[in-house]
Amino acid sequence: MEKVLKNIEVLDQLIEEGRELDIMKLISKLHSADIADLIDALDEDKKKKLFGLLQVETASDVIMEIDEISRELIMEDISQDKLTQIVDDMESDDATDLISELPEEQAQQILREIDREDSEEVQELLKYDKETAGGIMQLELVSVPESVTVKDAIEQIRSSAGEVEDLHNVFIVNGGKKLVGVLPLRKLILASPDGLVKSIMDSAAINVTPEVDQEEVADIFRKYDIVSLPVIDHEGTLLGRILVDDVVDVIEKEDSEDIMKMAGIPEEELIYGSHVFEISRARLPWLITNLFGGLLTGYLMWLFRITLHEVLALITFIPVITAMGGNVGIQSSSIMIRGFAVGRVDFNNLRRILFKEMKIGLIMGIACGIVAGCAAMLWHKDPLLGPIVALAMVTAITTAASMGTLIPAFFKKMNIDPAIAAGPFVTTANDIVGILIYLGIATFFLKFLMVGH
Repeated sequence: MEKVLKNIEVLDQLIEEGRELDIMKLISKLHSADIADLIDALDEDKKKKLFGLLQVETASDVIMEIDEISRELIMEDISQDKLTQIVDDMESDDATDLISELPEEQAQQILREIDREDSEEVQELLKYDKETAGGIMQLELVSVPESVTVKDAIEQIRSSAGEVEDLHNVFIVNGGKKLVGVLPLRKLILASPDGLVKSIMDSAAINVTPEVDQEEVADIFRKYDIVSLPVIDHEGTLLGRILVDDVVDVIEKEDSEDIMKMAGIPEEELIYGSHVFEISRARLPWLITNLFGGLLTGYLMWLFRITLHEVLALITFIPVITAMGGNVGIQSSSIMIRGFAVGRVDFNNLRRILFKEMKIGLIMGIACGIVAGCAAMLWHKDPLLGPIVALAMVTAITTAASMGTLIPAFFKKMNIDPAIAAGPFVTTANDIVGILIYLGIATFFLKFLMVGH
């Protein structure tokens, strides 16, 4: 981190002084991801200047590594000719992602100007939804017929070296181009040169079709610990491959989306963009949800005004009860949302998880209830107030754990992303239920509380 900060300071000064040769010398030793970090850290004008100095080969590696805000600024300034060269140098999946971000007219012009084969590949990939297997696959791969020898397969790999940069597996196909096997590169190199590839290939049972959601693709990579995955059509014809680096990006993106949704904000770019009215419009509905929840909470307290009036000491523990219930509810709902996302939770094991969360809520409730109850007795010198606070705390936390489990499951059952159930819905619901429990118990024991007041 210190090295990165130092590079930023040096680079900033070099750009300020216009020392282009020194700039190129500094960045020539850096990985494309590190150059992207430097660009992201610079001021707006300096982002454009630094990117403008990059050679096409480097620029094509860097442009999809920088964040969306930096990329948008750079794209406004870059010449059409250089952008065309960059797209032409990119792998098909990255080129497709970049083309999809451009205005339609500009995108079509670039597709007309780049290499015809590359253009056809990009247009083919553009047919798929960007959040599916087809949307993240690349068409560059090495496939060989099942009837060839190991020696011939290696020769074919060598002839494809200029087109396929990252090679982990060779895909084995039959005469009809249907996928029949996968051959890891290490296994191929160690095999006898005269042997047939079909005799040493692995099964091609792990594959996906283009319409499979990218989250499911990420789950497959995680489950089987693979570095590449073939994409086939419904007849079994090999279409392309997905690499693990693209899946890492998917996981990061999906996690970010879940966090944004839990905060009640549907689009990540709204957080980091500059359109204040759009940002406000995205956040406002969820704040309104909390507002009405707060008004309902206030109305419940008004209904219990007699209880609160008779024993004012009860007021001091309302924030404690609601806060603890809300925190536990968020913990349980976060576990559920993550569980649904990675496939660890489904409706077959929901009952077991619910009972487990209830037990955990009960244990935590007892522990917190004892602490809060002792504090109530010592603070207000009322032997009955302590047990009331403790009982309310135990009940509220156990209920919150149950609701934090059930609400995401309900949304999942309704085919709604359960991430939206977190935050406003769970906390507001637990505030309301917590107050009902606390003041309901206090009202029931009101006549006993009034003895000491």
